[in-house]
Amino acid sequence: MTAPGSTTAPAQDIAASTGHPEPVFILSPPRSFSTITLALLAGHPQIFGFPELLVFANERVSDLIGDNGTEAERFPPEYRRTRLSGVFRAIAQVHEGVQTQDALDRARDWLLERTDWPTTSVLDDLLGHVGPLVGVEKSPDTVATDESLARCLNHYPKAKFLHLTRHPVTTQRSMQEQNPQYLTNKKVRAVGAATSWYLSHRRIAASLAELPDDQWMRVRGEDLLREPELWSRRLLDWLGLDASDGVIDRMLRPEAWQFANNGPSGGLYGGDHKFLSNPRLRPVPDPGPVRFDPEWGLLDEMCDRMTRLAHELGY
Repeated sequence: MTAPGSTTAPAQDIAASTGHPEPVFILSPPRSFSTITLALLAGHPQIFGFPELLVFANERVSDLIGDNGTEAERFPPEYRRTRLSGVFRAIAQVHEGVQTQDALDRARDWLLERTDWPTTSVLDDLLGHVGPLVGVEKSPDTVATDESLARCLNHYPKAKFLHLTRHPVTTQRSMQEQNPQYLTNKKVRAVGAATSWYLSHRRIAASLAELPDDQWMRVRGEDLLREPELWSRRLLDWLGLDASDGVIDRMLRPEAWQFANNGPSGGLYGGDHKFLSNPRLRPVPDPGPVRFDPEWGLLDEMCDRMTRLAHELGY
């Protein structure tokens, strides 16, 4: 694999030296249509869409892949392997143009040789390789804490940010269905899902409010999937990219994204499991009013706060 400079020195100046365009980050909590949104954008000939890289949720590469790192502390081995699929796939594809098992193993070795790197340097390297294409990345973990979102904003202060939203009720249902084997108590899952939705969107809105208006855009995921041609054009106008009919037609085939699958041998992820297993553009129904299921057992105060925020977000 190719690599910029030493295997031990951080690659903090890669972006400046390669002159790649500023990246775009999709900011949203889990289950917010972010994978299909990324796949749509990746259909543009001037965009390279990355799978979930988890670079901002971890400070150093050792935290990401080390046996004693933060990922290892937070997640069981099986789920951790699933989570790391994205970064391994991205490195293999960008460095070698394939995602075979041998290439994935070399991607892991490449990271193991750089455990002292800041994780942001991994993304710097990838952006340098895909330039002059615009790199787009989304990891729900980026907005899970103040620290991870600040790491993103501070390292890429000139990037563009897409605040992607989804109705709180349908988001709750989807979150509660995800990975129940790791959190079996239904009430705990319900409260955790509600908290994730609320705090993530509050965190995103507060952070983006500090940026120039042209540096960020908010889009309801339901609108994008119900009218993908219209909203794809609006997104491209915001990004200053070609929005001709041929380009739009290409974007409306998200199954063509090079990560819209489970890899050559299966078992690889880096995004929404359902989409990667059956990648296609699906319209979604109108989510309806903001009414939470009483069986979830959410406190009235929590429901009131989420309802007010949902109205602010256009629901």
